[in-house]
Amino acid sequence: MPRRRALGALPVLLSLLLHGCAGMPAADSVVSPVTVQGDPAFELSGRLAIRHGEQALSANLRWRFDGQGEEMVISAPLGAGSVEIARDAGGVTLRAGGRVERAATVEALMRGTLGFALPLDGLRYWVRGQTGPDGVAVRIVRDGAGRIESFHETGWDIVIPAFSAPPLDALPRRIDVASTDLQVRLVIDQWQVVPAFASAGRMPG
Repeated sequence: MPRRRALGALPVLLSLLLHGCAGMPAADSVVSPVTVQGDPAFELSGRLAIRHGEQALSANLRWRFDGQGEEMVISAPLGAGSVEIARDAGGVTLRAGGRVERAATVEALMRGTLGFALPLDGLRYWVRGQTGPDGVAVRIVRDGAGRIESFHETGWDIVIPAFSAPPLDALPRRIDVASTDLQVRLVIDQWQVVPAFASAGRMPG
C-alpha cells in the first residue's frame, strides 16, 4: 500500500491524540522488586498516542507477550476499527479492515501497511522499565529507588515519567518514546502478571 493511502486510512482506526490519564486498577498479591530483570511474560492494556509527521493519532492497546510470541491489538474508540498484530517464530501477521498481511519482520509489515513502525523489539523491554538486552543503552538516568527514568537506545529516546502504584511500582505507568520522525506515548492502565510469577511473590529477577 502506498504510504499516502496507508496514512489516510489511519484516522478510521485511530482517533485524535490522547488527553488525560485514568486511574490504575488495584493489583492483587504481587510484590514488585525495585527493577525487573530478564524477559518475563506480561499482558497489559492502556492507551496509545502516536505522532508521525502531521498525523496525531490515538487508540486503545492490548498487548500480550508469553515468552515465545506476542499479540497486539490497536483499536480505535467506540469500535471504529482495529489493527491486530501477531508475531511468532514463523513471522508476523497483521490484520486490519478485513485484510491480512504477512512479513518476516514487524517493522517491515507496519511500515508497509501503516506508514510507520513501532519499535516492538525494544519496546517489549522498555515497557517493563528495562533497557534492551544488547547493552547498547546510553545516558541512563535512575530515580532514588533504582528505577530507570530515561535513556537513549538504538536511535530512540525513552522517558518513563510515571510508575504504577504499589505493589507493581517497578513497572511503568507511562512511557514516552521518540525518534527523529515518530513520537509515541503509552499510558498503561492495567498490568496482568503471569500466575507463575505471582505465586513466587515477585516478578522474576
